[in-house]
Amino acid sequence: MNLNYQTVISQFSQVIWPLLRISGLFMTMPLISSVLVPMRIRLVFAMTLAFLCAPAISTSLSFLHFNSAYVAFIVHELLLGLLMGFVLQLVFQVFVLGGQVIAMQAGLGFATMVDPASKASVPLVSQLYLMMMSLTFLSLNGHLAVLDALLSSFRQMPVGTIGVGLSAIGSVLTFSGWMFKEAVLVSLPAILSLLIVNLAFGVMTRVAPQLNIFSMGFPITLLMGIVIIRISLPGVSAQIADSLEQGMQLIIGLLH
Repeated sequence: MNLNYQTVISQFSQVIWPLLRISGLFMTMPLISSVLVPMRIRLVFAMTLAFLCAPAISTSLSFLHFNSAYVAFIVHELLLGLLMGFVLQLVFQVFVLGGQVIAMQAGLGFATMVDPASKASVPLVSQLYLMMMSLTFLSLNGHLAVLDALLSSFRQMPVGTIGVGLSAIGSVLTFSGWMFKEAVLVSLPAILSLLIVNLAFGVMTRVAPQLNIFSMGFPITLLMGIVIIRISLPGVSAQIADSLEQGMQLIIGLLH
């Protein structure tokens, strides 16, 4: 069986171009970019998606005619995928950061564990919120929405076009500021509730100075923190859905 060299390179190019964008997405996308997912699994998944996307992608760029302009196209494909995944990563970090603030206020900052995904030591409250975030993301078919946005990106921003500019990068940086604002909103109910508890302790100290407020204050604050976290879980679930929607809107906005 004789193979035409030009045909082989052309077919190879048809797969490599979508693979670049998909690889960039998988480098930063939550869950799939975790170290818990073996590199071989990610590679097989990325190549499978690239093969499936290749027939629907029309591009005249062939590595048979590789030149310096192709370097810019390669960087652009990787950058677009990285930005799409990074936006979702920011959404997930909202609740990790909010959980850290709540843990510190409730006296749960000492209860930490090593996050197997990031290899960092994070409070258990952050782990709880991160698990809720991951399950909500999957239950709302967020992974399918991301794949749909990825396929749409090949129509909105075809291979061989430079569509990601400073404005898109600026939008992602602005979204980083949004992450801190949302983290404060996530932790605000717990902060205000625990502030009231601390004010009550202050009043008790003034009324009955003989009370050892330090010995009884810590367990009460700890217990109140756990109760407040439990009560606020339904509200956190609604914030998770809203944050995911805003993240997907930004991803779609990057493609225009």
